Amino acid sequence: MTLIELLVSMSVVAILMLGGVAVYFRMNRGFALQAATSAIESSLRSARAFAVHERSPAIVVAEPRADAANLVGLVYALGRQTVSNWHFEKEQFAGGKVLGALGQEATVTGTATPTPGRIGTALLLDGATTSLQVSSPYLDGLREGVFIEADVWPDPTALTTGAILSIVCKDAWGPSNCRLALVGSHPNYFTLSGAVRVGDGGSGLLISCAGETPVPPGEWSHVAMAYYRDGRDAGGNNIGTLVLRVNGQEESPLRNTPPGATMLLAPNTQPLNIGTDGTNRFKGRIDELKIAGLVAGETFELPKNTEVTLDAGGSRDGRVHFDGEGRLDRTQHTRPVLFRIISAEDRLLRSVRVNWLGCVEVFQGDPPTDQ
Repeated sequence: MTLIELLVSMSVVAILMLGGVAVYFRMNRGFALQAATSAIESSLRSARAFAVHERSPAIVVAEPRADAANLVGLVYALGRQTVSNWHFEKEQFAGGKVLGALGQEATVTGTATPTPGRIGTALLLDGATTSLQVSSPYLDGLREGVFIEADVWPDPTALTTGAILSIVCKDAWGPSNCRLALVGSHPNYFTLSGAVRVGDGGSGLLISCAGETPVPPGEWSHVAMAYYRDGRDAGGNNIGTLVLRVNGQEESPLRNTPPGATMLLAPNTQPLNIGTDGTNRFKGRIDELKIAGLVAGETFELPKNTEVTLDAGGSRDGRVHFDGEGRLDRTQHTRPVLFRIISAEDRLLRSVRVNWLGCVEVFQGDPPTDQ
């Protein structure tokens, strides 16, 4: 092989290599654009599935990038997941246990007595010895939020001023993870009280809210408590919201925004108590007790060589909200939601839009102007 032939061969190889590198980088940019689009689409569809399955609101969180606060770096879905559900039908009472709808067993202290309920059979608690205790790994996994609801028939004879009649709690009144209770603060009715304990860098922060809507004795009432992380305030601090409801009427929610707090529920492996807070016991009937948690789906980190911006449709907290029907929540949004994904080098654009029906649409370039 002559020197000229060798140089020609090396030139051809160099040209092919340069072309291959260029093709590789173009493909890499395309992969990054597709990966970011798929992650956003997956988070949105996951949240919508959460909402439809549990018939309750769900959220998509878009966290900013550490190096560019105006761009989205992480996305994930938040939705409710039922972890305990007790119907208290007669066939669920067996051998000192009460069986839950999800295969959980509650150990009975005292005697678990079936009694006519609001729907089918209820559990009668005597206020002296009867209570239930549940150990479940699912309960300790609730970090983002907790939801408790039940139908209750408080016994009129238990109406003593200052008496605290616990419906459900994680442990005693001190480091309680969640607690919903009736408080006998008036001679003629009970008020509803709720509390959660959130972790803040290893220390504890107690959030409590005393209800104002009365719960009458001697009749059925539906009571509920909801605690959830609710985005950030104007100063960038995490918000935790605690809401109480009696027969569908909502109390003024308590929003807490301590600087630097994550507002995640504190780790707690204590059993869940039904009917007692460790000292006081509930006297009356309980029916249809349901406990759910706000759980996070898979977290997607968006590729650094993409630029992702979010038009959150006017939502207060910059998140995407679905209602219990899987539609975009009109109480939270004033217009459809739009993600714009741009590859940093060649400026290719893809758009992901959530319309009013909650459908997730993907477009090459900008979406059409029709809604």
